[in-house]
Amino acid sequence: MEQVNRTKYIIASVALVFILVVIYFLFIFHKGPKEIKKQETTGEVQQIESIDIAKHPYVTLTPTSDGAEIIISIENMLAFDRIEYELTYLADNPQAAGEKITRGSTGTDVNTKEAKYKKSILLGTASRGVRSPDKGITDGKLSLHLFKGETEYLSESPCNLLEVGVNNQTLEDPEKKFKLEIPSLGKNYWVILAETVGLPPKSQDFDPKNTILPIYGVFSVAPEFTKPANLSITFSQNTQNADLYTYNHTDSKWQKAESSYNTSAKTLTAKVNSFATFVVVSSK
Repeated sequence: MEQVNRTKYIIASVALVFILVVIYFLFIFHKGPKEIKKQETTGEVQQIESIDIAKHPYVTLTPTSDGAEIIISIENMLAFDRIEYELTYLADNPQAAGEKITRGSTGTDVNTKEAKYKKSILLGTASRGVRSPDKGITDGKLSLHLFKGETEYLSESPCNLLEVGVNNQTLEDPEKKFKLEIPSLGKNYWVILAETVGLPPKSQDFDPKNTILPIYGVFSVAPEFTKPANLSITFSQNTQNADLYTYNHTDSKWQKAESSYNTSAKTLTAKVNSFATFVVVSSK
């Protein structure tokens, strides 16, 4: 009898321990998803303008001579742990005349520790080495997702692909704050007008803190103009005076351009000799 009771006690003890273990693990697994979900939602997204302009990456988008590809370049990336980008645009639908479809490309292979990231992006599709470039490209946008610790910084910039050169033509941004009157170049070239997000390298002739955003870049393989082009940039920031600096993409050289500034219209005007990155600096 005593042996039977001992056996019952052992079985009861084992059952109790088993029940306690089950309750413990049910409690842990019940809490687990809540804790993970909390970690996933602690990320913070801020606009890139919230950090010092000197830490912004410098981005260029240069179309190839046939306009079928874009060479994206990103410099000055050390302030971030990771950078991802999305290039989107509208193109003619090859299956339905008169309709537009959304196209795009993403990049997650950016190494922020490198001096420069450079990659070719096909504007279209390719199969077995045969390219099918998109037609009627409009409404381009480059989105940068820049990560530092738990914080994500977002930059969204319009980028317009245009063909210019044979005739005199005016290049404008969607908000019509940037205007470049391009003289005839003898033949057509593809160009992209876009915001560069940050400053070109080695901007030592002025204090980056005095830069007036946005910074516009006109990218192309076109040569220098045969005669000067009229440039005007209008901005909302208040300043008593402003200077224009240009960064030539061909020889990577800075130059301070002769310019005039209309205080009441907040518009800077100048004559320039080539496509470049155009940086307006407040001379307070």
